[in-house]
Amino acid sequence: MTIGFLPLDSRPCTYDFPVQLAHQAGAKVLLPPAGYISEYRSPSDTLRNLTWLKEIAPKCDCLVISAEQLIHGGLIQSRNARLTADEQRAILAGIEEIKKETPDVRIFLSTVLMRTSISTVNEQTRIWWEKMNAYSHLRYLALSGGGSEIQAQYKALSEEIPKEVIDAYLTARQVNHEINRACICLAEKNIIDVLFILQEDCAPKRIHWLEQRVLMEDIEKNHLQDRVFLFNGTDEAACSLMQKAIHPEGTEAEVIWLSDHRNFIANYEDRPFIENVFGHMRALNIQNRPGAKKAICILPPKKKQGEASKPRTGLSADYTLDELKQISSTIRSLTQEGRHCYLLDVDFANGGNPKLLEVLGQTMPITNLFGYAGWNTASNSLGTLLSQLLSSDENSKENQSFTAERILDDAVYQAFVRGEVTKKVRESGEDVFNIKNISQTEKLLKESFQNHFPLLENIFSGNVPDFEVKLRWNRLFEAEIFVRGHEPFYRKPHS
Repeated sequence: MTIGFLPLDSRPCTYDFPVQLAHQAGAKVLLPPAGYISEYRSPSDTLRNLTWLKEIAPKCDCLVISAEQLIHGGLIQSRNARLTADEQRAILAGIEEIKKETPDVRIFLSTVLMRTSISTVNEQTRIWWEKMNAYSHLRYLALSGGGSEIQAQYKALSEEIPKEVIDAYLTARQVNHEINRACICLAEKNIIDVLFILQEDCAPKRIHWLEQRVLMEDIEKNHLQDRVFLFNGTDEAACSLMQKAIHPEGTEAEVIWLSDHRNFIANYEDRPFIENVFGHMRALNIQNRPGAKKAICILPPKKKQGEASKPRTGLSADYTLDELKQISSTIRSLTQEGRHCYLLDVDFANGGNPKLLEVLGQTMPITNLFGYAGWNTASNSLGTLLSQLLSSDENSKENQSFTAERILDDAVYQAFVRGEVTKKVRESGEDVFNIKNISQTEKLLKESFQNHFPLLENIFSGNVPDFEVKLRWNRLFEAEIFVRGHEPFYRKPHS
């Protein structure tokens, strides 16, 4: 299979992961020429990307397209209404032209239901990020018939936040909502085969619930429930769509909860996580069957999900050493039975639980895991893990490298390295959202990893893979971490 891929942006999670897993599944992926996908706050040339898609469509079995990249030039750019409505519709109409000119190509599209706050691109916007989260909640309550106290709180916060921040936010929301409805229309007209609407960072009872209600009505009215899916996530969407294109038949797997806490709502999500688990599985046609060869082992939070880089208050909130040993024993027993275990680590948001991995590494070879994910939001991890599960039935060297990178990145980098280096970068006077001295920061990253080498040896049973760590964007929220010999496609020549 040949897949033409227009990624959400150039971060490793949205650019490299989908291509690596598609390659592992035996597919060939055509990527835009170098420089076509801009980085961080610079928008891509959307017309150039559309032209490229039209050129490569006849060579492809299917196209996997991000609407945010196609229309706005990236995810961050989609949170700012920089194009007119006519310009957006003209670009989206390009998908219809592709289908008309290449009717046999299947089109898999993702679009984002905008987060409930704004982008954090510097220290000042970090402050407004918190305020706008509160604003979204109060606006939802006020528009849903909240009483006088709610109306007063909403009015007070609206006056505290600069008008230009609120206006830009509401305009961008309206623009994105219209695009999401237009994408559903493309599915209704059979222009696109599958549409994922990904609900970006949010929480219950926020303004996005009003938009979700309209979108779900559109989906149900047009009987598109088997082709249009709406759930929490965003950055993992291309991984999932790639595998859905390659493996439409899906597979069977058993969901195994490693503790009893199943009905939690994960940070940055708006529904019980169990709903997202089975929503993602339904979208990928993964059937939950007891005793299946593949096992999705889920580590939920013991009580409430924390942040990987911040200690939780109260030891009772964390798993004890004995509990981690029991959990590890369960995973080992499953592997000894010949099951293929994929570990979904959602104890924390924005990173995994290194303590579990350390105990597990002393219980069994960590390379016996067929997959691991624990990064960013719970649904980001979920979609990535399910995609790895679909990508291959074998624990090949390539698959082991991908799993090792997820452990190094999702758990160790996010839980320890990122926070340590962030502190040092801030002490040097740098803005961690706009780092100037990349080489010095990468040196700090390597030093921090080296300081945690004893932990890595415990996790990998003394066989720590040879890996590199670099910055793809000039910020620390994510890093590019790869095992030597498994270099990301971003660093390889492509057409």
